[in-house]
Amino acid sequence: MSATETTRIKVMVVEDQPQILRSLLKLLNESPEVEVIASALSGEAALAELTKVRPDVILQDLGLPRMSGIEVTREVKARWPAVEVLVFTVFDEEEKVIAAVKAGASGYLLKGASGSKVVEAIREVHAGGSVIQPSLARRLLRHFHVPEDPKLPPPAVPPLREEPPTRPLTGREIDIL
Repeated sequence: MSATETTRIKVMVVEDQPQILRSLLKLLNESPEVEVIASALSGEAALAELTKVRPDVILQDLGLPRMSGIEVTREVKARWPAVEVLVFTVFDEEEKVIAAVKAGASGYLLKGASGSKVVEAIREVHAGGSVIQPSLARRLLRHFHVPEDPKLPPPAVPPLREEPPTRPLTGREIDIL
């Protein structure tokens, strides 16, 4: 079944830079899988628009005026939990990625991503998956690694299978055997 025969993914784009917004709208409008149903230049405008339309996915910048993309994500997920948020930003710090995910974002892409990667990420988060730019994923994983302290003993490793305690058989059990 082609994308035109199935329901297209309804997308809202939230980007404060008009030139980037126009480029994203052009890219997404050329995709047969995506239908752009709204756009906004600020978080406040996006939240106001969400009272009128319901996108499947919001493609959103973090660096928005007055209300950050993190705040917008948190508000969107609190009021419309079924709406997926895909962050599309220049911020590549692990702390920003973690804050966005904690706020409810389903994906995080850097603005250098190709158009096909953006559409692919929209498709993935719409399908219930998550996307993190590969160049960020490794750094993010390192954030969670805990180095071993050489002064501490190694952690105890539990046995793979616990054997039940043995007890002598009762007379009745012996008779049955």
